[in-house]
Amino acid sequence: MPKVFITGGTGFIGNNLVKKLLERGFQVKALVRNKSLLDIFDFKDKIEVIYGDILEPESFHNKINDSEFVIHSAALIAWARSNWEKIYKTNVIGTRNVLLETLKAKCKKFIHISTIAAIGFDQSGKYANEKHEYNWSRYRIPYMETKHQAELEVYNAIKKGLNAIIVNPSNVWGQRDYRGRRAPLIKALKSGFPFYPDGGTNFVDVDAVCEATINALEFGQCGERYILGGDNLSIRDFLNIICDEINVKRPFIKIGKLPIALYSYFQEALSILTKRQPKPAVSQLSLFGKNIYYDSSKAVKELKMPVISFRECIRKTIRFYKEQKMLI
Repeated sequence: MPKVFITGGTGFIGNNLVKKLLERGFQVKALVRNKSLLDIFDFKDKIEVIYGDILEPESFHNKINDSEFVIHSAALIAWARSNWEKIYKTNVIGTRNVLLETLKAKCKKFIHISTIAAIGFDQSGKYANEKHEYNWSRYRIPYMETKHQAELEVYNAIKKGLNAIIVNPSNVWGQRDYRGRRAPLIKALKSGFPFYPDGGTNFVDVDAVCEATINALEFGQCGERYILGGDNLSIRDFLNIICDEINVKRPFIKIGKLPIALYSYFQEALSILTKRQPKPAVSQLSLFGKNIYYDSSKAVKELKMPVISFRECIRKTIRFYKEQKMLI
């Protein structure tokens, strides 16, 4: 069976991808930064592991040659402008390093896992598609900017002969989130969190993302990008669905931007002491109040992406968190 070289295989999307690749008969070679990242996974004895880092290309030099496919999933999801250089290095320089090695290896196909953050949004709230012009730059959001720049690196590699496809997942939820990124929100709602903001966005199940990404190995067309999304929901409806599934009262107080802004500035200041990512970061304030919706029909049609409702997705998410005792 064909071999896939994957970066970011211990991340949320990445570990789900590895599991599904194995289930579909692929051999998997994973670039992993350190052994401890593998310890919690049930597939660690079924894959070939290369210990290295996308910022250290010598650590995986000539290690891609035996792989037909490359899936680049590694990225840094961070928002604070104070971390811009670090985010840039991981998302842009790291991507460039993987692309260069893939070009040398003459692999059959390269899949770059990007994000809807690298696609522009429609200011009137209409659904944006893959052709929408990138228009986030004026907001100076490091994650958006660096993921957009990473896509430009992919297009440069295509000009040099690489057969590459870009997939753009939206707001991903689902099972096997071993870091519990979404658990704090669910716990807050369980505790009676009463607030909801304006705006909305797109939410997708990680299983749908993985199925479409793997299908892109066969069906994806060079130079094309595919939005991997699910339900377009207002933030209020999104929170309501979660509350319904955990059987608690829905948020009922609409919160304005000022309290969110004050809290985000407090989080930024606190992050200087704690060295933790501010949630939310000040750069994210421009997202509040916007309806950032996307059209995923291209991926459904061309990549045979499954259509999974957010209600079904959140049930799987909650079930997994309960199994991992993350909601206690």
